[in-house]
Amino acid sequence: MAGVDGGILIPAETLRGWTRRVFERLGVGEEDAALVADSLIEANLRGVDTHGITRVLGAYVRRLQGGAVNPRTAFTILRESASTALIDARNSLGQVTANHAMRLAISKAHTTGVAFVATAHANHYGAAAYWAMMALPEGMIGFSATNALPTVAPAGGLTPMLGTNPFAVAIPAGHEQPMVLDLATTVVARGRIVLHAKQNKPLQPGWAYDAAGRPTLDPQAALQGLLAPIGGYKGYGISLAVDMLCGVLTGSSFGTRFPSARGDNVRDPRDVGSLFAAINVASFMDLPEFQARMDAAIREIKACEKAEGVTRIYIPGEIEFETKAKRLAEGIPIPEVVVEEFQALGRELALPFPVAWT
Repeated sequence: MAGVDGGILIPAETLRGWTRRVFERLGVGEEDAALVADSLIEANLRGVDTHGITRVLGAYVRRLQGGAVNPRTAFTILRESASTALIDARNSLGQVTANHAMRLAISKAHTTGVAFVATAHANHYGAAAYWAMMALPEGMIGFSATNALPTVAPAGGLTPMLGTNPFAVAIPAGHEQPMVLDLATTVVARGRIVLHAKQNKPLQPGWAYDAAGRPTLDPQAALQGLLAPIGGYKGYGISLAVDMLCGVLTGSSFGTRFPSARGDNVRDPRDVGSLFAAINVASFMDLPEFQARMDAAIREIKACEKAEGVTRIYIPGEIEFETKAKRLAEGIPIPEVVVEEFQALGRELALPFPVAWT
């Protein structure tokens, strides 16, 4: 979980409303602005602050202002069959195209059982779990993946050629919480490094390398260097597979072929590709039976004999569900340095940030 350690606690609805107005001020339509704001605030609520407003709002704003992202929805369907579709995002906001793609996959899966929808020439779409979880209320298993700007070298290399390339799988249960696996193919997302740099916090060992390929705890050196893949060469292989599925297959950029490999570029489109899938559980067994089996599997895992010092076994997504409940009640923590950034952004856009640091 890529959360922040502290800061002023601000109600989610306060942040959601202000964020929505920021996007509207930048020319984004009301419905689209509400969707993007919801996806970012949901990430913050779940403790995935690297994909919430804490980290990405400023970048989204600058890219909209710089013309790197089209504020108006402009996607078209390039190819389509009963169970598949390829959507040209035409540089629209990533969340807008992702929402349409996942809803289309779910709709098709109601008829065909399984559906895959891909987007091409898109932008950052936030947390992958947000899209995979859309399948849960429909009694379906959801999947989402995307490629990203290169920050990872192939095993044994020094040149960044692969992104964090995250993927998410959401599987419904019955009485238990759904299992929601959402992870980057790096030990941590680049956004976690950015948040540590903003807070002048050292990195944990094994997170990143400097430009010479040496392990580093310095977030600034890591931002100029490389992220570490999960599981060494195995993580590299998973990242490469995601890049091929999301970049090569969709006709989007991949590897080093992005218009710009610099994360601070506010002029050029990102040109990422994403893949969304929905599996209709009823195509394999009755949903109640599946939910009961999921509950049994989850309970067996949680009942595992615990190692010394361990008090609880978690299922992927469980911590995030509990974090959301806590933050809905107490507020979302925003670090002081980020509050100051939001205050400056509010002055720039004549939309005062609703909370002052005290």
